[in-house]
Amino acid sequence: MSNKKLSQLAVLAAIILVAAVVVHHIGNKPAQPPQTGTYLIQGLNPDTVHGIAITGNETSVDLRRRGTTFLVAQKDDYPAMTDRLNQLFTELLDIRTKELITDKPDNHPDLEVTQDKAQSIVRFLDKDANTITGLILGKSAEGGGSYARLIDNNKVYLCENVPYIRTGAMDYIDQQLISVKEENITSVTVTDANGRTYTLLQEPNSTDITLAGGLPQGKKAGPQFKSVFSAPASLRFDDVIREGSEPNNVAFNRTYICRLKDSTEYILKLAKTNDKTYALCSAVFKDTEEVTIDPAKPDSDEQLKKIEAKLLARQAVDKLNAKCKGWTYELPSWKADNLTKPLSDILEDIKPEKPDSAADPNTE
Repeated sequence: MSNKKLSQLAVLAAIILVAAVVVHHIGNKPAQPPQTGTYLIQGLNPDTVHGIAITGNETSVDLRRRGTTFLVAQKDDYPAMTDRLNQLFTELLDIRTKELITDKPDNHPDLEVTQDKAQSIVRFLDKDANTITGLILGKSAEGGGSYARLIDNNKVYLCENVPYIRTGAMDYIDQQLISVKEENITSVTVTDANGRTYTLLQEPNSTDITLAGGLPQGKKAGPQFKSVFSAPASLRFDDVIREGSEPNNVAFNRTYICRLKDSTEYILKLAKTNDKTYALCSAVFKDTEEVTIDPAKPDSDEQLKKIEAKLLARQAVDKLNAKCKGWTYELPSWKADNLTKPLSDILEDIKPEKPDSAADPNTE
């Protein structure tokens, strides 16, 4: 089966999981107002949900479905995290009504279940962006629980199992760009905007980091030496935009290349402008030898583990390239600094040793 087919099945499985979570809670009940002691949201058919609009006090996010994937509208339709959506569905559908508080709209402001005072508002939308159902979450009650109501119903309930609702666009995006173990890095190569390049190496069977070609005379490794080497160990991004929509003055004239023991090579093309650093990310699997298994000559367990590791590494490269293609990532400044430091910034002068003080002539 091709990698493309496997990827499609994985996405389909993810959306099926969301649907399964919903069906587990509600079955096929028709939409109806909740009763005390029941789930607040009832009768929601996941197949009809093509969008989710979430509004908070200061932020909002619109998630819209394309095929089997939900996309984050505020971030140029970047794919949303399936597990975060599963969590959202599960938690919202697990809200239970404990006590009917009021059905009079005049009481809504005091309970903060109005459009302008709510802690958060969640709407489930159909393919025409019309509201199927939704809920308004109000303030917390003194004795525990929170006040909530359906968006199209005046009845306000004291509810339990009310979750914290994430309302920011980046809350629904996996911000992990690269994650590797430092001990698996063999070398990194940094090229600055003027084309000057240096490479840091990890000594075999050691944690010592050295400069390829040796340190310049009179210089030693500075405090940032290892920070540059370990920068990709957990590389996250703060924001994402479609490739090509960067500011006009952005030039991707810096590179950072990270090589791993398994022959994976991560390539970051970097651009710095004002106080921001942008990155284009890709990967290459340098080991191009085909994996073959001869049924007539069974491999040892050790050999099979090596084959599995190679296939998984190759799959990880394909997955990263599919994820990053067409996107530009904004990196946090402290991490970007470690990816773009010139060699002069990670070296220090070796201070000459002070000569021994002259012997005291009065001492024997």
